[in-house]
Amino acid sequence: MVFALSTAHEIGLAVVGAIFVIFSLLSSFYFPSRNANFPGQKGLHWYIPLCFVFFAAQIASVFYFGQEKSEAKAAPPAVTSTTSTSTTSTTPAAAGNAAAGKTVFASAGCAACHTFAPAAATGKVGPDLDHIADYAAKAGQPVEQYAREAIEHPPPKYVPPGFPTNVMPTTFGKTLTSTQIDDLVAFITQS
Repeated sequence: MVFALSTAHEIGLAVVGAIFVIFSLLSSFYFPSRNANFPGQKGLHWYIPLCFVFFAAQIASVFYFGQEKSEAKAAPPAVTSTTSTSTTSTTPAAAGNAAAGKTVFASAGCAACHTFAPAAATGKVGPDLDHIADYAAKAGQPVEQYAREAIEHPPPKYVPPGFPTNVMPTTFGKTLTSTQIDDLVAFITQS
């Protein structure tokens, strides 16, 4: 999850976490070594509320800084072509190179978890990608958008029953280039 956060949110969590850890270590080791009776009877009146303040600050920072920015991506615009007899509307194909996407599929280790006939993959950990169009329909998204979001920001909006939602690596959005992701989406959605 931390990899999916922005740098500012990572720094915010790290700073508040460091302050909490330093306070805990000082309270556990340093202050008692200087005063065996720490915090003492009088000190409890300020020490216990201070502990609650630090705890509440840590929890609040996790809620605040741990929020991922919702990146509402608009669906690709429909392409309308008019013929003399009818009008059809289609969603444009993914922009990547499906042949290059097959290489990315293999090198990123997708076959270890997913079944996908065009890649001769038989993994059983993640959903069967031969049915990705069905999953996208259940998520109410175009298949290309569904595939991209599943790769860049897992879990996707719809995960078929029987599959865990927290095993897809969350790092692909940062470790794969945008071209590799485009190629992978094209391979998965056009094959």
